[in-house]
Amino acid sequence: MATAEEALIKKSGDIYRSILHDGTDNTTQWRHGAPPTFDSVNQLFEEGRTKEWPKGSLEEVVQNAIKSWDMEISHKIRLQDFKTINPDKFKLIVNGRKGLSGEEILGLGSYNALLKSSLPKEFQHWGFFEGPFKGHAPTGEKVEFLGLEVLQVDESLRAEEVEIYYDAAELFGGLLKEPLISPSRSESEDNTVDVAAAAAAHGCPFSK
Repeated sequence: MATAEEALIKKSGDIYRSILHDGTDNTTQWRHGAPPTFDSVNQLFEEGRTKEWPKGSLEEVVQNAIKSWDMEISHKIRLQDFKTINPDKFKLIVNGRKGLSGEEILGLGSYNALLKSSLPKEFQHWGFFEGPFKGHAPTGEKVEFLGLEVLQVDESLRAEEVEIYYDAAELFGGLLKEPLISPSRSESEDNTVDVAAAAAAHGCPFSK
């Protein structure tokens, strides 16, 4: 007999985000009008991951919980539709800075909240550097950064506090290592350069 989780996975069509279609009232409001699809993102993740966790292990539970949380924070527009966080207690803390509430993250954008900058939301955990950034030539190389994430959850595994620690220099060092090719380019233009389009095209397995 199929478990409740297996039934949800079958219904959602996503092995990492079983809550994707588990609502029964169809009242969830999606940022782009409909639930996202993750087929290409899942393929990228499976091709690029360094570890495949045993089915049912704690590590797999944490992995899928983070993917589900990221899906909701990126694609849902109302906290009342979230199933992965406790909206009354939730805080996101990045590198020890002041915690952000769920509403603040929705207003700022999940990846802007992570980077604490005004960079376009298309920048993700990794992507291919195929367009200039702040006048620096692209390398065509994969740009990535690693970090540590600590979650405090309630009895229903809803996140109450998420702490993320990473070195931003690891990301920006890869974007700035080539010489300047257009020093006169304005910052406003640089903030919407082709890196965003390249990141959106190749994507990161945590988003889309």
